[in-house]
Amino acid sequence: MKLLVDARTGWGHGIGRVIANTVPRTARLRPDWRIEALVPPDQTSAAQAAFAGVPNLAIVPCPIAPFSLGEQTGLQHYARGADLTWFTNYWVPLAWRTPFVASVHDILHLLPQYVPASPIKRALSRQTFAKVRRDARAVMFVSRFTQAEFGRVVGQPRHCGVTVPNGGDHLRLDASRPVAERSRRLLVVAASKKHKNFALLFDAWRQADVPDHWTLTVISPREMLLNSVDLTTLAAGNERIDIRRSVSNEELAALYADSAILLMPSLYEGFGLPLLEGMLAGALCISSNAGSLVEVAQGGFVQFVNGTDRAGWTAAIEQSCVMIDSGEPDLDPLLRHNRACAARFRWDDTARQVADILETAAA
Repeated sequence: MKLLVDARTGWGHGIGRVIANTVPRTARLRPDWRIEALVPPDQTSAAQAAFAGVPNLAIVPCPIAPFSLGEQTGLQHYARGADLTWFTNYWVPLAWRTPFVASVHDILHLLPQYVPASPIKRALSRQTFAKVRRDARAVMFVSRFTQAEFGRVVGQPRHCGVTVPNGGDHLRLDASRPVAERSRRLLVVAASKKHKNFALLFDAWRQADVPDHWTLTVISPREMLLNSVDLTTLAAGNERIDIRRSVSNEELAALYADSAILLMPSLYEGFGLPLLEGMLAGALCISSNAGSLVEVAQGGFVQFVNGTDRAGWTAAIEQSCVMIDSGEPDLDPLLRHNRACAARFRWDDTARQVADILETAAA
């Protein structure tokens, strides 16, 4: 089989991480397939690093941007000779004619309260989602929450819809240090987008009565995505906030291993990789009660706070800092339990599901 993979996304955020971990594993599982991956020209180096050592996986630089006129008119050219195309996000040209499978991470572009957009882009998003529902041989959703949201807003896929959860074992996180011995840091890993809820979080941090040795560190991609918020402006006058852009995987793993608390305040998530990573790293986790985050953390010890409850977030931050500073003896067994709960999300399992779905769809 010849498989075309549409990987035209920024590789510095969540979907890029999913592609980097899923596509090469899927290729290794089917060495008899010929796979070509479309990537933006400026992301070729990142793709080469992620796909290294996979002989049946070739990188094809593609200058056509998502949601562009060129996508609607010129992308089909790349599918010549392919038996199947896997769109790793829902960006499927409306006139696409050949067989395809699509991954859906969220339906944010249909939710104006989280993603401001022009009427034209909103209409294009609705039509694109409708095409995916109608024409995809299979639609893969990263969580049960996303699958249910798709069914509620767009409708049930005509042919096949299946939940294929992401993995979490990509950073090989070290959870050996007891939480009381870690730096007094609250860690947030998120793109600077409206739905990530930074405004409420920074206000809660400003109001929280915590000792001066505690700091808030935000890790965010360097690339300014569409509809990004200005974190520097939001944090103005807010002491002890450290904003870092585009750290390496090694630096990120070290920060997870050294941070006592992980915060996930998002109002909406399709999956929630940072929460999973925080659990695997053995950090004390505070999360919003967005549907996918409750799903990812199922069975674990995570404090859930409504994403609109500023006072609740202030109190949760204060209480968690006190628990760490007091050396609460019961914390470490609970955090080890979290790691065991999160360890069930493995990229090898994700790739096996993806390979089976693609094979069935091609047949």
